[in-house]
Amino acid sequence: ADVLGEQGLETLCNSSLAYGTFSGLHDLRSVIARQYETLNAEDVLIVNGASEAIEIFLRTNLQAGDEVVVQRPIFNSLRATAEQIGCRIVDWDADDPVTCRFCVPQLADLCSERTKLIVFNFPHNPSGQMIAESELRQICDIADRCEAMILSDEQFRLLELGSTQTLPAACDLSERAVSVCSVSKTLGMGGLRIGWLATRCREKLQRAKEYRYYTTEMTNPPCQLIAAAAIRKSHELLSQNRQRIQANVERMVEFCLAHETQMRLNPPAAGTMALVEQKTPLSSTEFCSRLLDDQRLFLVPGTLLGMSDRLLRFGFGREDFADGLERLSCFLQSSAAQLPTLH
Repeated sequence: ADVLGEQGLETLCNSSLAYGTFSGLHDLRSVIARQYETLNAEDVLIVNGASEAIEIFLRTNLQAGDEVVVQRPIFNSLRATAEQIGCRIVDWDADDPVTCRFCVPQLADLCSERTKLIVFNFPHNPSGQMIAESELRQICDIADRCEAMILSDEQFRLLELGSTQTLPAACDLSERAVSVCSVSKTLGMGGLRIGWLATRCREKLQRAKEYRYYTTEMTNPPCQLIAAAAIRKSHELLSQNRQRIQANVERMVEFCLAHETQMRLNPPAAGTMALVEQKTPLSSTEFCSRLLDDQRLFLVPGTLLGMSDRLLRFGFGREDFADGLERLSCFLQSSAAQLPTLH
């Protein structure tokens, strides 16, 4: 109700539950396009969340044997779908597995005339790290030299923290680029299942739209109406979300200082997540398992992300984050966190 307002609620109540359009409501595509510098409504395809956007793009642009350079670690489906298609995966690994800094010159060395697609995600999930705008432009130049496509997962864009500058959208920098985004992370509205593909390459959007004829066909109109209203108020909503995330990051910094012999934070530059190195005698997998049993608190071990067994992934978007830290503190002071794993 706060997002829609009185007039919006009336519009929603009077909206049709008939089939919608294959591309998505024009009103929603228009407000999304205004978030970019070079796009209009015809350059946006509405889908059921970013997961469908990733699936559709990869299924309609890749085939078995294609070479795909993929940032690692990265959101699972960005890599796994290409593997399922039968693509040859070339990993663009972080320079340092703990800090998750990525070297663009190394990416240039990995790409060649065989490269069909370059896949990356900034702000980075799960580390919250960023690259500079100049580095993003270098990636676009690399794609141009190789005549490769770009798939840029921008789920956490606009959630920059502190003095971090917002990166341009990849689709604004290159006609070879497709940007993926949604209202799930930045606006905290994952239940709407509204995501999109954004690109100046209409051919790619047309292929994606045709593929949907055989899958979900379209996205439900009522949720699109709510998403459009939320995006119109995105300045206010983003400000609230950034303040919450920043406050929780500051709590985490203080927590790690108070528990410096057991926890070390790699502070995020943007997004809702970061990596923490735990220094207990336990592996991260055992640490998370015991923490869940002892305090009913859930963290993700680095091993599930293909990373070091000393790392934990933290999320900073919840309003009850402080309560979680209290539970974690109790756990670190208990015997459960001190006993090594028995083999």
